[in-house]
Amino acid sequence: MQKDLISKVVADLFSIPTFSSRIVRSKFTKVALANIEVSLTPLHCEILKLLSEEGSLPVFEIGKRLVLAKAHMTQLMDKLVEKEMVVREPDPNDRRVTRITISETGRQGLDSLHNTISDALEEAVSSLSENDLMELSASLDKIRNILPKMMNS
Repeated sequence: MQKDLISKVVADLFSIPTFSSRIVRSKFTKVALANIEVSLTPLHCEILKLLSEEGSLPVFEIGKRLVLAKAHMTQLMDKLVEKEMVVREPDPNDRRVTRITISETGRQGLDSLHNTISDALEEAVSSLSENDLMELSASLDKIRNILPKMMNS
């Protein structure tokens, strides 16, 4: 019985992030990106979000964290630099390493995108019943509380 439950939980852990990410990406992020002046992809937004949370990172570290090929990283960084969303800087400790830092323009664009997506999400969840909202909120709280326990085991 426990083995079956564990298998179901593992399958759910794989499907839920993919499903929720797909919903946010397709329904909200693409709409929000269409409404901002700078043409970016959802992947560009993930890079900007990572940089805003972590600060300056080497290109290889960004690729590693987002599971992206090195060749793909060059194209992505070139586009973000061209749009003045990020700045390339040499690493002060290792001149072979290039670090990427989000610019003020990138930070403002990310904030604008975040606000647009938040507004769209609020509109979407407002169509749910009060009971559905309470269940969703309680379920998300449980997930937020339980997932860290897995990291400690």
